[in-house]
Amino acid sequence: MSSSVSPQQKQNKVISKEKAIEALWYKGNLSYKLHDAQKDMYKFVREHHEQILVIGASRRLGKSYFLLTLAFEECLRKPNAIVKYVAQTTKDVVNNIAKQLIHEITKDCPKKLLPKYHVHNAVLTFPNGSEIHFSGTEQGRAEKLRGSNADLCIVDEAGFCFDLDYIVTSVLFPLTTLTKGKIILASTPSKSADHAFIRMMYEAEAEGRFLKKTIYDNPMLTQDDINRIAEELGGKDSVVFRREFLVEPITSEQDAVIPEFDELIELDTVKEYNKPPYYVGYVAMDIGGKDLTAILFGYYDFANARIIIEDELAFKAGTLSDDIAKYIKEKEEKLFKDAVKVLRYSDNNNIIFINDLAIKHQLYFNVTAKDDKEAALNDVRMRIKSRKIIINPRCKNLIAHLKNAIWAKNKKDFARSAQFGHYDFIDALIYLVRNINYSFNPYPDSYSSFSVSEDQKSLIVNNPTPSNNNIDFANYMANRIRSISPFLRKTRSR
Repeated sequence: MSSSVSPQQKQNKVISKEKAIEALWYKGNLSYKLHDAQKDMYKFVREHHEQILVIGASRRLGKSYFLLTLAFEECLRKPNAIVKYVAQTTKDVVNNIAKQLIHEITKDCPKKLLPKYHVHNAVLTFPNGSEIHFSGTEQGRAEKLRGSNADLCIVDEAGFCFDLDYIVTSVLFPLTTLTKGKIILASTPSKSADHAFIRMMYEAEAEGRFLKKTIYDNPMLTQDDINRIAEELGGKDSVVFRREFLVEPITSEQDAVIPEFDELIELDTVKEYNKPPYYVGYVAMDIGGKDLTAILFGYYDFANARIIIEDELAFKAGTLSDDIAKYIKEKEEKLFKDAVKVLRYSDNNNIIFINDLAIKHQLYFNVTAKDDKEAALNDVRMRIKSRKIIINPRCKNLIAHLKNAIWAKNKKDFARSAQFGHYDFIDALIYLVRNINYSFNPYPDSYSSFSVSEDQKSLIVNNPTPSNNNIDFANYMANRIRSISPFLRKTRSR
């Protein structure tokens, strides 16, 4: 008996496969489209009972294809279902999802189930009344997702979305309170460790609602492919390969503003420090507009050539100068009551504000130089690297900014962070470090490191050198007039 298959039998098999696919579409089961790693993610979402799920996924894994397939299933299974699909920017939604992935997924879709994409409002509508609403997160665009209830919410590349915390808690979560719909966050790790997605990853992992898929889980890549990709990115130990393909939250040295402030440096330099008997106190302020007003309090240990940052203050935009002055005075009284003198420095971004501090509150800030910021920043980096800057553990904002600050795309400005603003404490640190008088010896000639009498200490503390409360007001005003004279001339010319 011949074992060959007739042409008619072959045709029947083809028809049988087409019918099977058609039946799966009508059931709303498209898992046959997924490879093994995508099926693991599919199983994770379908079988998990927690409402908010987080997936850390390697590049080239087909994450977006899986997420859109999940959205399709929701719409096919439930008439009049609403799915919210969020990506970083509107351009991502239109080019990478609406134009490309929808076409790929619907290649074998029965005509009666074929959805229609409406470009003008970025909505994909299904014949049964279900809809997928697409949106970017730039410039508050995700606000348009408010209104209707949602049966499923998906945030694609969540690690790069703007205002992720706000979008999840204030926009998407309220849409699912009645439907109990799931919220899926999927992404490679963010470049900056302070992005909300990194925190959400750790929280989800601790609570058992996190799934990680690395490049080694990708069935579409061979070991040779993986080796080639790693080599292109600087090796398997490179920051980019580890973050983008091994799903490790880590900031690259190219992106970090202070790459020297690693875990080892932090361990060595973030600590309590015994204050020397004689020192000059320094206050450095970076005035915020819409950002934080960041203020650092430190001193220079002349004998050991170390800068000690003792404390900090952070004020949100709109804080009154009366309140800021009050807290500055309290900190100085607590930290610098035995200082030889106290010097204050600030940027000149708000002339009215710093003049108000001087005239109304007798807090005189010298205007810091701001030229050659790159050199000033490099000086800070070198001192951090050589462990010449010691930071008290209570300076939580400064520590967080040093760890997480990354450059904007132009590599000239600091990037803006949803959690830490414009990393203003780094600028405050630059001002403090560049204005220290490193040659000034605060110790009296009679000082002995072996024995110092209280009288000798009193002599230097009561030295007529101007203190924080008796800086030469005339010199201060002369410096202030010089700093604002261009502004005055411009005003007169109007």
